[in-house]
Amino acid sequence: MATVIDSQELEWKHATLSLLGVVINGLRGFKYKIGTETEVLFAAGDEGVGIQSGNRKVDGSIKFLKSEVDRLNDAAVAAGFRDLTDVPYQLISATFLYRVAYGRPQRVDTISGLKFTDLEKAMEQGAKQMDIDIPFLGLKIKSR
Repeated sequence: MATVIDSQELEWKHATLSLLGVVINGLRGFKYKIGTETEVLFAAGDEGVGIQSGNRKVDGSIKFLKSEVDRLNDAAVAAGFRDLTDVPYQLISATFLYRVAYGRPQRVDTISGLKFTDLEKAMEQGAKQMDIDIPFLGLKIKSR
């Protein structure tokens, strides 16, 4: 009888984010996607006759602990910017490292040209910490 050994799925402990070359310890979550602007092409009649594709785009968000956002904002202000959302996209890249685990190779996604678009702080009664979810736009994702 053959022995089947499965690979280990990605776990939270295997993911690391580096922004501007610094590992983010106050990381609480993230999401990002790459997509293509796509729409149905209409002509005669009321049904589509095709699907047209346009530009590719990258967007997402990163959820930080407030202390991490304070640290990033302080660095932005020290560099002469108003806050994190004022930092030009040319200066920011994010690297998501997915470490090796049993049967699964290391993967790295690098988002270049990252621009944080909004900075909203909110909290509710009973919260044990403040999480801040900051949306971003990016120019491209390179996966390896």
